[in-house]
Amino acid sequence: MQIDPEFEALIPPLSDDELKYLETSILDEGCRDALVVWGDILVDGHHRYEICTRHDIEFKTIQKEFASREDAKRWIIENNLGRRNLTPFQKVELALRLEEIYKEEAKKKQGERTDLKSVKKVYESDNMCQNFDTSRKNRVSKKIGEIAGVSWFQVDKVKTILQNAPEEVIEKARNGEISIHKAYKETKKKIDLEKNRTELMEKAKEVESLPETVRLVHGDFLTDYKQLGENSVDAIITDPPYVKEWLHNYEPFAKAAAYVLKPGGFLITYVGHIHIDQILDQIRQHLDYYWIACLKHAGTISAVHSRSVQCWFKPILIFQKPPRTKPKRYFNDYIQGSGKEKDAHIWQQGEEELRQIFEPFTDPGDVVLDPFMGSGTVISMAHKMGRIGIGFDIDKDNVEIVKGRLANVIG
Repeated sequence: MQIDPEFEALIPPLSDDELKYLETSILDEGCRDALVVWGDILVDGHHRYEICTRHDIEFKTIQKEFASREDAKRWIIENNLGRRNLTPFQKVELALRLEEIYKEEAKKKQGERTDLKSVKKVYESDNMCQNFDTSRKNRVSKKIGEIAGVSWFQVDKVKTILQNAPEEVIEKARNGEISIHKAYKETKKKIDLEKNRTELMEKAKEVESLPETVRLVHGDFLTDYKQLGENSVDAIITDPPYVKEWLHNYEPFAKAAAYVLKPGGFLITYVGHIHIDQILDQIRQHLDYYWIACLKHAGTISAVHSRSVQCWFKPILIFQKPPRTKPKRYFNDYIQGSGKEKDAHIWQQGEEELRQIFEPFTDPGDVVLDPFMGSGTVISMAHKMGRIGIGFDIDKDNVEIVKGRLANVIG
């Protein structure tokens, strides 16, 4: 018996539990269902065949005739869609294997090329889909939707997800942890982010020079900080990476911050909740703890599943280089967030919430440093408020994006 790789690829994978259940059943009761073959090619029963072959268990086969390989593929997909407990995403993903077949059929029927890429962009809201003429350009998506049991625009959403989404988003949609709609929204954000970043990088080419009040450095602040000079910065306002792999960097970050800060200067940093104890331990080796502020999330709250917490705020830790002095003005330790602005970086924060930090801790003319500037929100705000902004980033693209962003404010 032959295993055709193209046919085998059409079979949705079983979960570990499903495979274990199937293997236990075959070992206890034998292979009760016959395998389907086309000539000597296996078209149905690949998992059963693998288990029976491995354990030397007998199995039966039945012959099925197909007019072509395309007909065989169609049968395999329809057969699996009909008998497997698949999520909506998995159903569409499987049915999409028939796209080329349906496209060829549409070409023959219409006498013209069916190009799904020419479908209008209609996903700004689902209500727009109702007003879009689907009579011709979306026939392939409609046919795939019919076989998968979903609408044509759900099919196109899945295509967009498969082509553009991060693998973790695809897996969540595939496993039913998130809906197709939610996965599409996440993917759309990524597409828009990449588009905006590209536009800003193009805009950066128009910037011949930056004002003297702005300095952008392509480099790693943790190793390159001495180029700023000792006691040269009035305040550090930043949002370092929250990933666990970066956690050990807080001690060298604090050391570098203590070097560049002027006596009495403040380090104000957004942090994540889970490792705040370790962050405090590391930074306090070089700077004095001053206060903690709460940034109230605007809009949707986030869930920290590892701790079973519905998270409504983000901590902002405030440290100071001795000697102990007061800020320029009184500050509120409760800051109402202005909402995440993600048009240039996935970790981008809102400008207006930064104003509530700049005003009490800095004066016009002060030097404000962001060692991990990302899309440059701190640098942009520093320029708008008459401060001198210095930004570091290890990603050269981010440096160009910040330059392009500043092109809109430097004139």
